[in-house]
Amino acid sequence: MGRYDRTDLGAYSLGLLDAADAARVERHLSACPDCRQEVREFEAVRGMLDHLVQVKST
Repeated sequence: MGRYDRTDLGAYSLGLLDAADAARVERHLSACPDCRQEVREFEAVRGMLDHLVQVKST
């Protein structure tokens, strides 16, 4: 399957999409291993950034 809009994938991984758009992305992810991997990478970066914010706050 072709590449998906990276903006939507990033917004999805941050939980910023409305329910209809999130469902559309999830349907695409069910059939696209490349985009699933990209979402995992976005989520890993988000986790690192969340950790940095926590460290900086303490």
